[in-house]
Formats: sequence, C-alpha cells, structure tokens
Amino acid sequence: MDSFRTNAGFVITTSIPVGNAEFVLGVNMKNPNSFVTWECKGQTDYFWGHYTDSLLKATKDLCQRAMDEILYLEQREEKAAQRNPDSGYHLEAFVKYGDSSAVIQFPTPELADVLGSIGITQPPEKVYLKAYSDIEVQLQNGGNKVSDALVRLFRDDNSLRMVNEVAKAVFHSDCRVYEWVEKNLRDDRYKSVEDVLRDAVDYGKYLKDVSHKQKKAGGREER
Repeated sequence: MDSFRTNAGFVITTSIPVGNAEFVLGVNMKNPNSFVTWECKGQTDYFWGHYTDSLLKATKDLCQRAMDEILYLEQREEKAAQRNPDSGYHLEAFVKYGDSSAVIQFPTPELADVLGSIGITQPPEKVYLKAYSDIEVQLQNGGNKVSDALVRLFRDDNSLRMVNEVAKAVFHSDCRVYEWVEKNLRDDRYKSVEDVLRDAVDYGKYLKDVSHKQKKAGGREER
C-alpha cells in the first residue's frame, strides 16, 4: 500500500505540476482550517500556504495558483523572446572533445543533447569549466557587462549545468530580475555564481508573490 504524502499534518490529495513548480492541496479535518494549498519544490519544501475551511475555496485557489503560474511563465517567455539573441543576453562556451567541438549558447534546454552530439556521455553537471580528462571547455564573454561580470564569477569547479541554470535565471526571467542582478553585479555584491543564482531565484519568487497578492486584491475590489 502506497504511503500518503503529508506536510504539517495535512494529507496531500491533489497536485498540479507547472514548469519547475508544483501546487498542492492538503487536507486535515482536525484543523479548524481543514484545507490548504501550497507551492511546493521537490516534494519537500512547501511555502506560501493559503488556508481555508472550505474545500470549494481551496480547490478554486489551487486552480487559480496554477493558472497564475502558467501566465507568469508565458509572460516571462514572451519577454525573453523579445530580446535579440545576438544582443549579449546570454553566455557562451566553446567545448572540445577529441576531434569534435561545439559552441553552446546559454541558456539552452538542449544542453545534454549538444554535448552528446560531440561524443560526451557525461551529464552536464559532470562537465566542468576546468579541463578534466580530454574535455576542453572555454567560457566566453557574452558581449555585455552583465555577461562579462558573470564569466568572472564562475570557478573552474563549476559545471556546465550551473552555467545553464545561472543564464536561465538571469537572462530568461522577468526583466526586473535581470535589472536587479545587473545592479547587484555593478555594486559588487556577489562573491560567487551560486550567490547570483540564489538571489535571482529568490527575487523572482518575490515578484511572483507580489503579483499574486495584487491580483487577489484586484479580485476583491471587483466583488
């Protein structure tokens, strides 16, 4: 018999995955507010809980949160697509393996496939910027100040997956995240690319939460 997934005494009964996020509905009939919706990461981290005593309200809230996330992701992609890919909003690496080579522009959803096309069987998280064995990697300046500053922060033991995640968080996100990171880079507030990634992701979540609260406030005004 499969064990139930629980959090804080609530049994998770419904789950809606959207992109890299997941939205869940939990039930605990012993709690005065018997229903809750959370955003969840990795089935272990639950945050932004919305509690209610109504199953109907919780179900509507779950669906609304999932739809808000879909709209957020669509708007983010539209804004990213409006940027000229040749304008410097990316990072670039030259990767050589044996007699084969490739130029990879980050972020890309096809990183593993590109590496595989030149014979590299290691996953992206095992391919490091420092040359190991016979894989040569050269991270190149992207063409603008943000890209150049990021390149300087990468270390030899950072992997190509880390390059991809940082580029995705900074360049293919809300334009306000890019501007936030740009300002902090200019003020020399980051000591590593891990700091950049953490800050970009956290600021993106903050903006999303503010957007959700504004939409809820607008909905109450309409009623």
